[in-house]
Amino acid sequence: MINRKYYYNFISLSSFFLLFVFSLVVYKYFLKSDPTIVNFYNNELSPEFEMDITNNLENIEKFFENFTFIEKYLVNRKNSEIDINIQIKEPFAKNQNNQEIIFTDNTISSFIFFKESFINSIDLIDVSNSSIQIDNYLEQSLEEINNLFQISQIEYVDGRRYNLYLSNGPIIMLPKKINKDLLIFIKQNYEILKNNTDFKEYLDLRNFHEKTIRAK
Repeated sequence: MINRKYYYNFISLSSFFLLFVFSLVVYKYFLKSDPTIVNFYNNELSPEFEMDITNNLENIEKFFENFTFIEKYLVNRKNSEIDINIQIKEPFAKNQNNQEIIFTDNTISSFIFFKESFINSIDLIDVSNSSIQIDNYLEQSLEEINNLFQISQIEYVDGRRYNLYLSNGPIIMLPKKINKDLLIFIKQNYEILKNNTDFKEYLDLRNFHEKTIRAK
């Protein structure tokens, strides 16, 4: 009789213990699980890259260190959702041969991380064999050059200077050193040269600092 009592007590305790363990598992892995809904508040990143981010939420800071095109990001956790807002750097051009985007700080990144709509929104095309590098001369003069010309393509030549391919056809061959004297000359003379019948193919300014220019 006593043994039977102990037996029933043992069964009761075992049942209680199993129920406790089951409740703990349910709480830990279901009720207290990490949020599964991830919202991205940007229109630039590809779905594949967003999925990679989602799979690396536990080490998100370390993960983002590998992607230098990201300017900054914000991650907010609320209840069962995670909101991710990513700001990428300012794009400069795209190199379609290399399938790369060049950003204004010389960061270079593959097309695979971005939506096609974002890639298509970048107007300037880099036609260099290797993706373009923005040197100090170009960086300091970029805004002024964009105000002077309607550029459709740009080429980095011999690792030291640039060719600008204008939307209306001609090529501007820039010297290595882009300075105020060059920009002032272009401002004062470009309209005259543009109306000159000799200037249809190119304006060669490579030897500008030696007081020599050519137009064809």
